[in-house]
Amino acid sequence: MAAAKKKALKSLSPKEKAHLSVLCLEAVSAVRDIFEEIGKGIIPETEALLTRVRLLSQASLRDPAALLEMGLTREDDSYTFQHSVSVGVLAMALSASLGHAAEQVAECGLAGFLHDIGKSRVDLEILDKPGKLSSDEYLEMQKHPEYGAEIVRGMAGVPASVVEAVLGHHVRFDRTGYPESARTLCFGIPCAIVAVADFYDATTTLRTYQRPMLRSEAVEALRRARGTILDGKIVEDFLELTDGDPAAKVPGHK
Repeated sequence: MAAAKKKALKSLSPKEKAHLSVLCLEAVSAVRDIFEEIGKGIIPETEALLTRVRLLSQASLRDPAALLEMGLTREDDSYTFQHSVSVGVLAMALSASLGHAAEQVAECGLAGFLHDIGKSRVDLEILDKPGKLSSDEYLEMQKHPEYGAEIVRGMAGVPASVVEAVLGHHVRFDRTGYPESARTLCFGIPCAIVAVADFYDATTTLRTYQRPMLRSEAVEALRRARGTILDGKIVEDFLELTDGDPAAKVPGHK
């Protein structure tokens, strides 16, 4: 693990943690609004989401573990919105724990919040299908990183590293995955962090076609994915962060 990692300067108070939870719920609403604006053919406004990212990243720099303790209530029926925010929260917590500068922590969070934004262009019948996708449906679903990268390139205040993470979060460490056109590209740390956070949250969340893994099962799945699906170093960093406190909670999960 990198020697540059920081410990919490001062743990957040219960009141501050409650405010953090409110910020996360507001971020869910902001992500939902962005999806709806895209559906209407509007270039989405980003200020509401960027404000939440800044505030959450500041808190994570002070106390990375606090974000892992967020027991977010999944009140939203849509997996996509809540999942996006959970991935962003996890990404910020990991980035902050690694001692990254404030700007990079915020970029990791924004990349997590927007990583699935391309699904706004995928048919809802495919997104919400309660069962295995057909070959054609799966091919359409695999287009969401490219759709997403195209969308975020046109959004104000979104840095290139976020566009890169949106495009590359399903390109595996061994250069398989999708989109195929992106397999030869070099992706940075934000993309690797988002890929790990996405993998963990997706496997531990109830979806129409899968039961959620227990945390112990998800940890084993992460270990098996090291060096093939995911960057092994980032997986180890994530596991050290979450396993450092056996009682640690990840957004939305126990």
